[in-house]
Amino acid sequence: MSGVELCLGTAQFGLAYGVTNAAGQVNRSEVARLLALASSSAVRWLDTAQAYGEAETVLGACLPNGHRFTLISKLPAQPADSFSAATELAWEAGLQQSLRRLGCSSLDGFLLHQAADLRRPDGDRLLAWLQSLRQRGLVRRIGVSIYGGAELERLPLDQLQLVQLPLSLYDQRPLQDGTVARLEGQGIAIHARSLYLQGLLLAPADQWPAWIDPAFRQHHARLQSWAAAHGTSPLALALAFARRCGGLEAAVVGVTREAELAELLRHWNDPADPGSIGDPERWAWPEGNSLDPRCWPR
Repeated sequence: MSGVELCLGTAQFGLAYGVTNAAGQVNRSEVARLLALASSSAVRWLDTAQAYGEAETVLGACLPNGHRFTLISKLPAQPADSFSAATELAWEAGLQQSLRRLGCSSLDGFLLHQAADLRRPDGDRLLAWLQSLRQRGLVRRIGVSIYGGAELERLPLDQLQLVQLPLSLYDQRPLQDGTVARLEGQGIAIHARSLYLQGLLLAPADQWPAWIDPAFRQHHARLQSWAAAHGTSPLALALAFARRCGGLEAAVVGVTREAELAELLRHWNDPADPGSIGDPERWAWPEGNSLDPRCWPR
């Protein structure tokens, strides 16, 4: 078994999130069933954010009694031209509201949704406030959520304990460009998100949106064929890849139904699962725009 643990992403609990999500926001009764199953299984963390609609509120209402989850949330991207005492009061109010919504007294992690906020001329004010959260016992670890390794430049990495980044069988850039090795070498925990590329990796190639690069669609069709020929599935391959990645503390996965989580757990927990992905580098896709949701049509 890999040392990588599971973290349940909760964007779908507060938003109609995901390019292949046709069902929309998950209803509360289904969230409660998902959390009950996750609580009794191998899921240790829950990842949410202030910007995920009502996800924090839904989580707080649906968390099972006596749960042992550790929680991670995020501060939204900051639109203000400059940080001030009033801005800091707004950060504090938002953090306290997150704690109330989630029904907890502290968070395991608190991340910036936009790492560039720390690189602003007055970013030291934001960093000082984040550090105060640790000093006051409100947050155990602070960090950033990024889209690529270039966003780490000019960040105070020696002051951060957690980084969330995209990583998948198709998007192996953080491994190839040394980002994972760099963070691991500095003792910073890494949580990999977008394991399914917002569900694209799990959907049949002929159901992909029309705007996707046809060459990428053909690449996915080849993976589907390879998986079928080897008695496995894209889901099993995606999870096997995450479990084989060194340097990760957790893999963030999103689900919309209890049956999806049950299938995920079955693959994750079965050491005999095929998961034989051969050389994983053969499945890496080189085109960054195809892998970055910020470049996709809205």
